[in-house]
Amino acid sequence: MLESRPKQNIAVKSVPADTALLEQQSDLLSPQVLDAYRELANRNAIGDFELAVQPIGGPGENSYGSVLKVRLTPTSAPTKSAALHTILKIAPTSPARRTHMRVKDVYTREVFMYANVFSEFNALHAPHAVGVTRAQFSAAPQMLYASLKDDTEFIIFEDLTAVDFAINSRTNLPTYDLVVCAFRALAQLHAMSFVLQARQPARFAALVAQMDDNLFTPDMEEVSVEFGKKYVRRTRHLLEADLKLSGEDTPQMREVLLALHKIEDNFHSICLDAVDGAAYAPYSVICHGDFWNNNILYKFDSNNKQRNTAIKAKLIDFQISRYSPPILDLVHYLYACTEKPLRDAHFNEFMQIYYDTLAQFIRDYELDPAVLYPEAIFRQQLRQFGVYGYCMSAFAVPFFVSNASELPDLDKVSEAIQELSSCSSSSDSSDTDAASDDGNGAQQSDVEQQRQKSNYNKTMSTKSQNAAELVDELDILTERTLPIFKRRMIGNVLDLQKYDMLEAVLKY
Repeated sequence: MLESRPKQNIAVKSVPADTALLEQQSDLLSPQVLDAYRELANRNAIGDFELAVQPIGGPGENSYGSVLKVRLTPTSAPTKSAALHTILKIAPTSPARRTHMRVKDVYTREVFMYANVFSEFNALHAPHAVGVTRAQFSAAPQMLYASLKDDTEFIIFEDLTAVDFAINSRTNLPTYDLVVCAFRALAQLHAMSFVLQARQPARFAALVAQMDDNLFTPDMEEVSVEFGKKYVRRTRHLLEADLKLSGEDTPQMREVLLALHKIEDNFHSICLDAVDGAAYAPYSVICHGDFWNNNILYKFDSNNKQRNTAIKAKLIDFQISRYSPPILDLVHYLYACTEKPLRDAHFNEFMQIYYDTLAQFIRDYELDPAVLYPEAIFRQQLRQFGVYGYCMSAFAVPFFVSNASELPDLDKVSEAIQELSSCSSSSDSSDTDAASDDGNGAQQSDVEQQRQKSNYNKTMSTKSQNAAELVDELDILTERTLPIFKRRMIGNVLDLQKYDMLEAVLKY
């Protein structure tokens, strides 16, 4: 609740930034947002203050809304309080985009992670014995304020860049040190989940019961499925063309091509199966869910003048966190964000660093990692769910290799998808009405049931075809980005084979 006191005077100004982008954000500091900053000022005994606002990010980076750096600086005497450095995340207002991206769900999920999950993690840190020192959960920034009021959702976080954390641009490939820091932070998140499950099983069960997946669902939009399938198919065609030119027709390459066929044909089923955390309990955890380059911040060695060696990482953007096998986060990052040469040199080392870090965190809480998450299970899951990482790379790589100017407007894309869905829904309703009544209210005959089934199959085929046509219209790849996409996606599928991850795919 906001305190009952006279409202402070607020001055809002912009700091140097992209002028066009700033103009797009000019109306984002709503009265509700300003009231939130008044409350933050009250908490810190600040009277009048100034807000300096700077948009950050751009197309392809902030899919779930606008992100602003907001600095709150005291302007009234005495001004002993330090400035507050914050990140403000505001939900998009486009109705089509809100529907397509399940905006309400993802903002609710992120607040849930901070208010419920992380609070449980922090409670575990309280020592059970005198002198016991435990590693504390510290892999995420603090959430300072949140509002989930319909159509105006926003969240305010501490700004980690004010304490020397920095993002690695989405178009920059992670280096060895970045991957190591990212995996250590991720291992901490996963370890705390295993600890909570062991220490407070009822609380853990209550949390994960509220974490149905909000990305891969049985009713996932056909356009999203077709988007992923399109870029798997594109990879297969590129590889087939290369093999035809080289004349390389080996059992290994035939297996890879077969696997690509299987991934395309079963894309939705593969992802649905992977995110079913309950099916793999007790070896499932509360995962990040969107573990990629832009959702990790790094601190660099302050003694290194070039600041090119990362020593610590923190995770941000928990909007699609889920209950699932921990491997999903790892393979998502490796196949969406890194290239084959780095994996060739360090894949096994990365896996061991992750597991050893997770195991040590679990031991810090007087628990046995060999019981909670045996390394043999970890390795088994790696083989079983590696293909999920490939599916995520089909979604992500076309965006990651593109510049902002090469990406479509998300609002317009969402409107096109909504229009397509409306047409499909009307068709579905018409077919259902026609097939459900024979005019006399009599029970359907076998022939009628077969006709209804045939109509349904035709409708679903038409929906998929229409979705595929829309995806083709919105093709992201250009003459510049196609070779990069080709290199990365073919490297990814070759690594599925190299690390024994194809067997699970070939069973489909």
